[in-house]
Amino acid sequence: MKKYMLVLFSYGGLKKINEHLEKNIKPNDKLLLRALLVKEAPKLFEHLISDVGFLGEKVVSDVENSVVDIYQENAKDYLDEIAEMAAARGFKLDKKLIEEQNLENIKKEIKESDLDGIFINFSHNEFVSNQVKEDELKKWLKKIKLPQDIFYDGEKKND
Repeated sequence: MKKYMLVLFSYGGLKKINEHLEKNIKPNDKLLLRALLVKEAPKLFEHLISDVGFLGEKVVSDVENSVVDIYQENAKDYLDEIAEMAAARGFKLDKKLIEEQNLENIKKEIKESDLDGIFINFSHNEFVSNQVKEDELKKWLKKIKLPQDIFYDGEKKND
């Protein structure tokens, strides 16, 4: 039995992430899934709706809340999808939503979990990347001896 972790900072390219999981996770393996939930709209989005005077504060607030709701709903839907995959393919699944990103907790769990590999789906979105301190995490990951498959919105990064 092997143990892997999938860390989702992005929900882009999930079909490709699923294909990667299907190739790598075997029956009786274990997948630890950690999925980030954002609590506010991306800052890039603010620039599109920055003219509150024109749109009105209520409209801006409603749009921001809709973006967050959609993002969170996508996360929950994906967790359900992975649970179905685990049941169909016979691997064990331990899934957790990360509501308030704490990089140190993720690092600690990676160290303590005795993993055979880690899959991470980062985002091209600058807001999400900054929120999860992506650069800091990538530097830390280079120091640990653990097979890593890094993706950006589902596209595998080749080192």
